Amino acid sequence: MLVVQWFVFFGCAEPVPSKYDFTLPPIDQIGTLEVVTWNVRYFPENGNDEVARVTMILDSLNADIVCLQEIDQMTQMERVAAALPQYDLIKSIRTDFLMLGILYKPSLLMPLDTAELFPNNGYDFASRYPLQVKFSALVDSVVFNFTLINMHLKAMGDASSIQRRHNSTTLLHEYLLSTIEGGVDTNFIVVGDWNDDLSTTSGAVSFEAFMDDTAHFKYTTWDLSWATSNVNDSYPKWPSFLDNILISRALFDENQTAVTQTLRLDAYMSDYFALVSDHRPVLYRFSPKIN
Repeated sequence: MLVVQWFVFFGCAEPVPSKYDFTLPPIDQIGTLEVVTWNVRYFPENGNDEVARVTMILDSLNADIVCLQEIDQMTQMERVAAALPQYDLIKSIRTDFLMLGILYKPSLLMPLDTAELFPNNGYDFASRYPLQVKFSALVDSVVFNFTLINMHLKAMGDASSIQRRHNSTTLLHEYLLSTIEGGVDTNFIVVGDWNDDLSTTSGAVSFEAFMDDTAHFKYTTWDLSWATSNVNDSYPKWPSFLDNILISRALFDENQTAVTQTLRLDAYMSDYFALVSDHRPVLYRFSPKIN
C-alpha cells in the first residue's frame, strides 16, 4: 500500500567508488528497493581485516538497506558506517550481546519511528529484541511507506530452543496480524537469522504460526529453502537455509516480480567463510506499486 506524502530527501543514490582491492557486482537497480539480511558472525571476530572486508562488501553491493545480525562490537560497525557516506546506521539499544543494526540510504529512505519489540519476552527471543523501523522510501518520485523488522532468533535444534522459536514467532505473528487488521502499517518485511529451515520438521514447529497463515504472510525464501540443491543455502556450513524473509499480504503483488537471492560472496573471495561470516547474505529486491 502506497501513501503519498511530500517532503524532501537530500543526497543522491549514486554508488560510492570502492576504496578496496576488488569489488563485487552491485545489486542496486533504479526503481526498486533492495533489502539485504546478513549475519556477520560475531563481528568483527577477525579484527581490522574483517572490518575492512565488510566495508568493501557493503560499498560494492550498494544495497538500499542492509539488516545486520550478530554484531559483537557496535563501535566497529559504527566505523564501517562512518566509512560509507551513503549509509546511516540504526542500532539496537536494548540488546547488548550479538546486537542488531540496520544500514540504510538517507538519500532514499526516511525513518519515521524505531522500536525494539517484545521487551517482556527476552527469554523467547534469546534477549535479542527485534529491531523495528518504519520507513518512507522515495521510489520513482512516489513515497512508499513500510515497516521493516530485523531479528535474530534462538539458535540450536534441541526441544527447548525449538519451543522458544515457536513462542517468539507466535508472538510476532499475533503482533503483525493485529496491526494489519487494525488497518495500520500493512506493508511488513521481516528479515534476519531465523535459525531454522522452512523445509525441516523443526522449522514447521518453529514457524507454525506463519506457515499456517498463508492468507496474510509469505516467506519469499520458501523456494530457496526447499530447493533440492544446497548450492544457494544461506548457511552452507550445516547445509540449511536459516536467513529468511517474510512479507505481509499487502506486498504479495510486488512479490510477483520480486527477486529473492542468496548472495554467494564466497564465489568472489576464497577466504569469505574464514574471514567474514559463516552465513551468506540474502537479497530481496522489489518494485513498490500503488495499491
